Amino acid sequence: MDKKILQIFHNYKVDSVLFTSQKDIFYLTGVTFDGFWFLCTKSNYYAICSKMIETQVKNFFSKSKIKVYPYTPFYKAVAAILKQNSINNTIIDPNYINASDFILLDTILTKEQIKLEKKVGVLTSSRIVKNDTEVANIKKACQIVSKVCNTIKTELKPGLSEIDIYYKILELFAKNQVTESFPPIVAFGQHSANPHHKSSNTKIKENDIVLIDIGCSYNGYCSDLTRTYFLDKIRREESIIWNTVKAAQDAVLNNIKAGEKISWADKTAREVIKRAGFENNFIHSTGHGVGVEIHEMPSLTSKTEGIFLSNMVVTVEPGIYIENNFGVRIEDTILIKNNGCEILTFATY
Repeated sequence: MDKKILQIFHNYKVDSVLFTSQKDIFYLTGVTFDGFWFLCTKSNYYAICSKMIETQVKNFFSKSKIKVYPYTPFYKAVAAILKQNSINNTIIDPNYINASDFILLDTILTKEQIKLEKKVGVLTSSRIVKNDTEVANIKKACQIVSKVCNTIKTELKPGLSEIDIYYKILELFAKNQVTESFPPIVAFGQHSANPHHKSSNTKIKENDIVLIDIGCSYNGYCSDLTRTYFLDKIRREESIIWNTVKAAQDAVLNNIKAGEKISWADKTAREVIKRAGFENNFIHSTGHGVGVEIHEMPSLTSKTEGIFLSNMVVTVEPGIYIENNFGVRIEDTILIKNNGCEILTFATY
């Protein structure tokens, strides 16, 4: 943790940094519960919490040098600590603090002549490449989600509703002692044309199409997987589109590697879909990073700058959506390597 914090001080030329995101705090400390802020100075680290969780926080950090500071409201505690340490600047990621808390924090720090700087993605450069422990946790999450998806596939039959399958997924996650990394997406028939459909009471019909997008979190690290299934007979149009989406995914998976431009992945998948005549039906990016959050950097778009690095974990998930008819998306979580990639999800098609 010390190295990561020191890198932030070096990159941003500041004397303190405030973390309000549970995901960032987990990444730095391993704490799995929420409800406190984490303030880092060059000399000390502070867990700012309420009296309600003071004992819990103290127990967790009992063997570390982190100081527990039970004081509310949190923004006043930040001001007090910085003033006591004669620190006149700090940075915060504005994406992870609500507007009212930010205004109150900014107001009190301004009054104390302490500069508050907004910096988006303070930990992005640290979180984008995974270490061996992180990779192991993601692999386990991918194993579990793949097995759950395979089980769900065998249970699909006419008469079951989207909600039935939704709760069955959660039940299987619970049996594996993991939680969902996002609410499962279960879409039947024309609902599959909505990439982020919310599960309903719609029931599976004969020869229906079923899109399932699920992920779980193991030891705080996420997995992401999508499969599109056809029950019994497959119409010619459905077959063409499924094969096009799979070809687009394969074009990326077969050639992606460290050193390749990130924008290449999206352009490659999009070109396959364009040649098939469905350019306007691919309405989202080709993928995204995965880690302690289900959506992390990098975003796999044609405009994303930078290159893939070894031990990045990303999804590859092209899709084609025919409005009010049906949609197909195929998604796998992969580990970038110097000479290619390792596909971490393995659910059958």
